[in-house]
Amino acid sequence: MHDDMPKFVRDLPVTTMSSVCREAWYQGLLSGCNGNASLRFKTMPEYVCITRSGAAKGRLAKEDLCVVHMDDGRTLYGGPTSTEAGMHLAVYRVCPECQAILHTHPRHLLALSLRLSGNVQDFLNLPLFEAKLWRSKLGFVPALPPGSRELASAVAHAAIDKPAVWMADHGLCATGQSLTDALCLTEELEHVAHVQLLSLT
Repeated sequence: MHDDMPKFVRDLPVTTMSSVCREAWYQGLLSGCNGNASLRFKTMPEYVCITRSGAAKGRLAKEDLCVVHMDDGRTLYGGPTSTEAGMHLAVYRVCPECQAILHTHPRHLLALSLRLSGNVQDFLNLPLFEAKLWRSKLGFVPALPPGSRELASAVAHAAIDKPAVWMADHGLCATGQSLTDALCLTEELEHVAHVQLLSLT
């Protein structure tokens, strides 16, 4: 790469983001072009790398990544950014310890939500230690239009206390110190949802 190229372009976390998104895709947590992922640059925390709109998450390449400024959301590289970029930035602003966000559409969590008709009181409510542990990490927001300021604000508010947020009629937003952490949290919640679905059959 050229020496005059911005540092955030030279340091794009292509390998990390592509490997985690591919793993999520293999597990059915993502499909086609849905979902999105982002990472803060550790040495430049004012910059966020996020997947572009319409990118196939199971086959991410460098051109599928964008860089946005944390303060004002300006796109500094690539684009167009994910339609949920506002949600990612809103979470980072209120959760300074958060370094990564993975937004997925997990099939068992979605199926369970439909089965329970959106009743969050029964969501992952099982007499199992694991269920209690992982449910305690999950916040809930009502059905709001994807990509809207209302959704971004609601998720950010819930993320202050919970590392994972279930967006009714939509999907899951998981946070962590790394994308691997966010994926692991997603996997655990999806596993409990699968167990609950099996118990309801």
